Amino acid sequence: MDRTRRKRIPVHNILDLIDGDFSDYEDIEDSDDDEDLDPQQQDGLADDSNSSGEDEDEVPLNKLRPAASNQTTRQTTPQYRWRKKDFVPTDAAYSGDPIEPPTDIASPLLYFKRFVTTAMLNNVVDNTNLYSVQKNGKSVNTSLKEVEQFIGMFFHMGLVRMNSVRQYWENESAYEPVCQIMSRNRFQSLVYSLHFIDNMSVSEDEKRQNKVWKLHPWLDAMRENCLAVTPGQHCAVDEMMVPYRGKRSPIRQYIKGKPHPWGFKIWGRCGVDGLLFDFDVYQGGDGQRSELGQGADVVLKLTSTLPSGKSYKVFADNLFTSVPLLIKLQEHGIYYTGTVRQNRLAGCTLADEKSLKKRGRGAYDWKVEENSNIAAVRWYDNRGVTLLSTETAVHPLGEARRWDKKLKQYVTIPMPAIINNYNNYMGGVDLLDSYLAKYRFLMRSRRWYMYIFWHSIMIAMVNAWLVYRWDSRAFGASDKEILNRRKFQAIIANSLTQTNAVRRRGRPSAAGETVECGQILHKWAKTAPCDDVRKDTYGHWPIPSSIQCEKCDVRLCLNKERNCFKQFHM
Repeated sequence: MDRTRRKRIPVHNILDLIDGDFSDYEDIEDSDDDEDLDPQQQDGLADDSNSSGEDEDEVPLNKLRPAASNQTTRQTTPQYRWRKKDFVPTDAAYSGDPIEPPTDIASPLLYFKRFVTTAMLNNVVDNTNLYSVQKNGKSVNTSLKEVEQFIGMFFHMGLVRMNSVRQYWENESAYEPVCQIMSRNRFQSLVYSLHFIDNMSVSEDEKRQNKVWKLHPWLDAMRENCLAVTPGQHCAVDEMMVPYRGKRSPIRQYIKGKPHPWGFKIWGRCGVDGLLFDFDVYQGGDGQRSELGQGADVVLKLTSTLPSGKSYKVFADNLFTSVPLLIKLQEHGIYYTGTVRQNRLAGCTLADEKSLKKRGRGAYDWKVEENSNIAAVRWYDNRGVTLLSTETAVHPLGEARRWDKKLKQYVTIPMPAIINNYNNYMGGVDLLDSYLAKYRFLMRSRRWYMYIFWHSIMIAMVNAWLVYRWDSRAFGASDKEILNRRKFQAIIANSLTQTNAVRRRGRPSAAGETVECGQILHKWAKTAPCDDVRKDTYGHWPIPSSIQCEKCDVRLCLNKERNCFKQFHM
């Protein structure tokens, strides 16, 4: 008995048949495509039709197939041709805008105000007063200086962390840089009232389209300030997490393996040193994904602000990498290097991990896509890793130093150039995360979007410090002369809380008050405030009994022969 020939039908086509839609299918026996088959196959089809004894109108599923139009659609899927040949990099030199060297080093406060401008704070002041009226029927009546002090106190809290906000005002644990600026009740009222947009001016459609609409003006302004910084040649795209374990937010995420698995996800594009150039808050799937996928859409959005054709180099991990993404970036003159998942390498057969393991640590295999000049490299270290790149591949072959357990000594193993390139330039976002984790106070709030706001404040602080550090090195300053991260934040905190303001409670500390005046340029006390506070010409009154500045807490000469008080503040 002849065995019937069955033709497989894709699952989605079978579902169409079950629904009763046979318009896109035709009978195999009536098709002219049978002449493409060999005589034996044609005889088999004829035998099947004669032996079934069925009517021509009752065609079984195994004898139906998609129409020619559907076949044509499937054939248009791009096919990649991977060959084992030498990768020839494109000879395109970097032509982006050069980073202009500074003419002078500004104060830390001015660097911070590049990212948190006075216009942004004025908008916060207006909306905070408006929101307090809408909520409580009475304005909190805050001002620009008070909001600056509020942010400065937050920076002070990050430098000296306590378990709760109240402890900074308690008698047993009071911290003067915080408790002397404003009362605890006033600080709490600002925490409850801080706002960034008029709720009445936002439509329901805007609220549905943008889930972080309450921070929309603030985040947009912050992003514009980050984009104003001239980017370097190399940048990395990755995700960062804003810690949040509450359940009130519709955009809270869980990412296994992160230091803070619960929180808000922010996509970021950073430089090698961690400087953030562009970012976007992830708001969950909205069903508007392109054919390239979500990861590719993120990279394209964050790199769309880079000038085209300047040969920028972008690095990312396997969450984002795919062959269509690399081709798309090539069209804009952007080179890409990143790890990739095996299921995204259609038609690329690299040596598997077992075969590479037999060859030993440092073994590798590679292929090159002929049409788009994309290199795929798999390298085995402790385990296998696969990367795609349009910039480099295996050569020049380098070396990696590894510990050998059997020999109990360090050995060198071969390392392709693509691995070294990826390791050198990929960690920008992770480095930014490490900077943000230091000297950050976790300000609790029932409003979930406030966690993103405090995170953006810390980003502005880190960005300001990184720009200051680059300018200082370009200006010829040594590493010892450059302020470290802690001192930089302390100076900004003091500048925000004391510039153009007076002490509101308590008395000045007597620490560091012994200073002898001699020459015009004498050694001032180490507790003297920063230049922004010294020279703001506001609230500096001498204390006659001790010839001491009431605001700066520094002893100064004031007599007929010498007026150090004036020189110190001018």
